[in-house]
Amino acid sequence: MPDNYTIRPCRADDLETMREICIETSSLPLNDEKDRRLLLLMFCDSYAEYGKCFVAVDEADQPVGYILCAENTRLFFKDFRKHILPQTAELGFKYSLEARGMVFLHKLCVVFAPSHLHIDLTKSARGQGVGTKLMNALKNHLAAQNIKRVQLTCSSGNKSAIGFYKKNGFKTVFRGFGSCVMKYDIK
Repeated sequence: MPDNYTIRPCRADDLETMREICIETSSLPLNDEKDRRLLLLMFCDSYAEYGKCFVAVDEADQPVGYILCAENTRLFFKDFRKHILPQTAELGFKYSLEARGMVFLHKLCVVFAPSHLHIDLTKSARGQGVGTKLMNALKNHLAAQNIKRVQLTCSSGNKSAIGFYKKNGFKTVFRGFGSCVMKYDIK
């Protein structure tokens, strides 16, 4: 990784930039403000609030990527149902249904690993080892917490992401419904 990127725990003042990265890197259709709000609730804000987060920052200490983790998926989604689902319901039935679908999918995936992660990098930070450094920071953190396994879910059509995860030691455990579930056993 170039010397101009550093990995550190995220801070509250990183959240707005993390939100921008989440929107920039989304493969989901973002047709209006409600779509963007749902994306941020499900894949950024909830993890920043109830999970563990590391950011990769440039020389100006601005995030160029992040890795978010729910160390205990069951407890994470308990908080998610209590605090985040009501906010998705305010967006409308369609959005609430999508969020509930995500909760259901992750509840099923707990059989593969107790923890799960979400990672995003700006285009400018890709291909420079930044993602691997973020992965290693999270793996080291989970090992220190005595967490033995972590999983993730991505689009089964996202070949570059799947290749990145495989390069970082993840194994595919399930494919279906347009998703690929992968896990990593922490040494």
